[in-house]
Amino acid sequence: SGEGWQLEPVEVVQLLNKIRRAGKPLTELGGVKAYRGILTGLNEAFLIDDDRKRKLIAEHEGCTEVIKPYLRGSDLGRWNSDWAHLWMIVLPSSNDRAWPWADLGEAAEAKFKAEYPSLHRHLKPLEEPLRKRQDKGRYWWELRSCAYWDAFEKPKIFYQEIQFHPAYSLDVEGRFGNNKTFFLSTDDLFLLTILNSPLMWWHNWRYLPHMKDEALSPVAFRMEELPIAEPTPSIREAAETAVQRLIETTSHRQQTQRTLLDWLRVEYAIEKPSNKLLALTELDSNTWVSEVKRIRGKKHPLSAAGLHAMRDEYTRTIEPARALAAETLTLERTL
Repeated sequence: SGEGWQLEPVEVVQLLNKIRRAGKPLTELGGVKAYRGILTGLNEAFLIDDDRKRKLIAEHEGCTEVIKPYLRGSDLGRWNSDWAHLWMIVLPSSNDRAWPWADLGEAAEAKFKAEYPSLHRHLKPLEEPLRKRQDKGRYWWELRSCAYWDAFEKPKIFYQEIQFHPAYSLDVEGRFGNNKTFFLSTDDLFLLTILNSPLMWWHNWRYLPHMKDEALSPVAFRMEELPIAEPTPSIREAAETAVQRLIETTSHRQQTQRTLLDWLRVEYAIEKPSNKLLALTELDSNTWVSEVKRIRGKKHPLSAAGLHAMRDEYTRTIEPARALAAETLTLERTL
């Protein structure tokens, strides 16, 4: 017949239809829209680390206003993203912003150099590849035109361009994202709950395009049509309270991991932690010590003092993190 068809069991089709009947398209929830992160056209020019940022500001403090924190797709986590202290030089096209050099033509570069001398010195050696970009602004040192620069500065929900599991996180710090990120223009914690839920992942597995290795591609127009059911006031309140706590516990666990990995690097010369060490909250005390010993190898055995320090650090740092992980699991089951 002329009707559509699916290779799905009847029960699956019925549940899909139920979800879609109950929900409204995401864009109808206060005008929420999906946006893509910034495509620089030449990352080595515009994406910098902490050290480079400090040098640029030391040369000219005025450039602070156009150096913004940014997130990569790999930084985005569930509930809270783990910012790696990376920065983006944000110079929107003169088509979007009234820069002092915007309408100066051939004299524009001299004005840019006068306004941001350290940025000009940083970008000038890359002038040729910057000029060759398809994605550039009116001038070679500018980023491509973008209609939603202001949206980056506002609260939003970030998500990855390639999804292997639901990892939606709230950003209230005004961070930017690179081209491997997308975001929704909202800080609705109930929506964040739904997006991270097993139910929505089940739906999206049958709704979003599939990529290599069965990853999902959350293309913007498909995300904007996601069916979201309106919660009752009591459900919304309960969900928002739980999500606020989840953001706190996730942030604390991320900080704990950063601190411990830095401690292992400095005290035990472990530069590349194993996957097991990256899952700190899944380790008991003996496994924690054994994994460090294994990575160090027989040439660098732990001393008695080193072993004692390892045990102490586990009690002081990892045990509280394991308690937070258990609380996280309880909250997620509740949600």
